[in-house]
Amino acid sequence: MSLKVVISILSIVTLVSCADTKSSSLYLSPTVYYKPSIYLNEKSCSASDSKDLVGLSGQVLETLCKKDYDNCLLQGSCFVYDNDQVKSYNYHSRRDGVPRFVQVDLDECPFGYGVKNSCLDPYFSIAADLSIYSLGDVIFVPRVVGVEMPNGEIHDGFFIIRDSGGSIKGVGRFDFFTGLFSHRDSENTLSKLGFSDSNNKFEFRMATQDETLKIRENRRFPQIKMPELSN
Repeated sequence: MSLKVVISILSIVTLVSCADTKSSSLYLSPTVYYKPSIYLNEKSCSASDSKDLVGLSGQVLETLCKKDYDNCLLQGSCFVYDNDQVKSYNYHSRRDGVPRFVQVDLDECPFGYGVKNSCLDPYFSIAADLSIYSLGDVIFVPRVVGVEMPNGEIHDGFFIIRDSGGSIKGVGRFDFFTGLFSHRDSENTLSKLGFSDSNNKFEFRMATQDETLKIRENRRFPQIKMPELSN
């Protein structure tokens, strides 16, 4: 075989390899969600502009301003502060057309539940389409490697799927949980990196089996490390 033929074959292999690499690249479409804090002593709405947070058996858990109620429902959970007492609530289901909530044990799951009693882990948890992905799947996002999160942790780029959401549909569509910080908060590191805009696209890949097992162990999946609530 002549040198010219060998060079031609190598060129074709290189082009095919590059094309395969490019076509196998995965890009995610991000948004962020968080756990709002509601302070009853700062309540400034009338009775007509209030709404009850209802439990599974129909009992009234709290009465909130409608805007706070709507945000708690939208985010899927909220903290409610009544002077020195704090309670944690999670959306559970709809019964008779009414959203029902449950109170969460702060010692067991400080930031509330995702899916199937998987505790949410701020800055390391994501919601995904569970018709495509599985609870406990891990993704790697190079964009956040080495970045310091608001709780002081340096990110390793790995996120665990712990949650789902009605609007989270499709391959690469992920909602990133940012703890106490909304997408508007200046201290929300992921928002500053562009993760609150679904029009942005960031490269990601599924973690290997070894990586997945290691990350699940490190982040105590399905439970979590116990962060301070002030972070």
